[in-house]
Amino acid sequence: MVGGMGGRGLYARRILRGSAFLLALVSGVLVGTVAVWVDPEGHAILTDREGPPVPGAVPAGVEELTGRWQGDRTTGLGTPERDSSFPEDRLAREVRVALEDLDRGEMRDALPVLRRLHRKHPGRPDVALALADVERRRGRLEAAERVLEALLTTPAKLHDPWDSQARRALSEVRQEIEVAHLAGKREVRSEVKSANFRLTYDHRLAGRAYGDRVLHLLEGVRAELAESIGRTLSAPLDVKLYTRAQYLDAHRSRFPFATVGFYDGSIHLVTARHPRTELLALLTHEYAHALFRDALGGDQPFFLNEGIAEREETVVRGRVGLVRGEWWKLVDAIRAGEWIPLGKLVPGFGGLEGSRALLAYLESRAAVQLLEDRRPGVIARWLSRCGEGDPWELALVEETGWSVGTLDRALRAEVLARFTDDPLGTSLGAGATRDP
Repeated sequence: MVGGMGGRGLYARRILRGSAFLLALVSGVLVGTVAVWVDPEGHAILTDREGPPVPGAVPAGVEELTGRWQGDRTTGLGTPERDSSFPEDRLAREVRVALEDLDRGEMRDALPVLRRLHRKHPGRPDVALALADVERRRGRLEAAERVLEALLTTPAKLHDPWDSQARRALSEVRQEIEVAHLAGKREVRSEVKSANFRLTYDHRLAGRAYGDRVLHLLEGVRAELAESIGRTLSAPLDVKLYTRAQYLDAHRSRFPFATVGFYDGSIHLVTARHPRTELLALLTHEYAHALFRDALGGDQPFFLNEGIAEREETVVRGRVGLVRGEWWKLVDAIRAGEWIPLGKLVPGFGGLEGSRALLAYLESRAAVQLLEDRRPGVIARWLSRCGEGDPWELALVEETGWSVGTLDRALRAEVLARFTDDPLGTSLGAGATRDP
């Protein structure tokens, strides 16, 4: 029984204060079946039971614990190496992989995972400290400040070394914010909030009423996509609006082509003088990207990411599905040998410009339309399974019956089937359905 003196319920919980005590403990006690676990608050737990002694606890070996208390790593916990379907083990593995990505300097891969884990487990200190560090290095000081403040105000008491690390990091971030403010590097921006969004915009763009109107649009977008995609975000989303000049000054170098908005954990949009429908369409597109990343922890497969966002945007603009002229462009691409296999669009649209980039977006929209036409509601079901931790490839096959390769063949066959009265189109049918 847990906490008892008899039977096999050995259970001891305390905060380890030094590496000397730790090494003595490891060498003298950890024999037989006794195991050491570390809970989300940093407590060490000794137990001879099988499985985690408390929710969120992860097993820690000698190397991990020694490194922890000798200061070799300031974030992260020892995580199980075994393959396990337990939620605690799956969480621990995700944390470990994200921290390994950070160690390799791969912030692009680690950031969306850390943000998703932080939304689901805001009181987990290793995740919060790692996320704050990444946000800080990206120059998003206010975002880092919010993460650290949330960690330090969590209802559960935060113990050392987590508490001291978080307070030191928060102090440093606030000093950097103050320095930037004094140097005149921070824009003075208006901010309005709702339960689900934090909206910032240049105070010269419009007054408070404008912000309230945009918040109303955002709440409408959230409700509409909850209906069509079946998902919402559990934490407030940052939305930043710019004049064209501000946007170009801040983000001109991010893309090789002109853009009016993007999503990188926050929504960024050029909004000055946009008609209501245009702004609503852009907000819908970027919010769909946010839901996709929340479900999958990243942006891949990119053609489905963009296809879903494009589909939701076109609905706002009053169109449902591709028009005949767009299908013509796709059949022309097949005829000319310019079709881009969907497999090549999984990692992204990098290197595609002009008509090739437009073709990639068009194929993506067509792929999503085909999936929904054949199996209504499949996108929502697929996202749900991915959000539960299923690999996206497996979820795609089990929900649709298609892999990326077979989906590509089916899509090309669908394109050609729309032009059966065209001799050239039908003559290319067999060749167009071969694997790329």
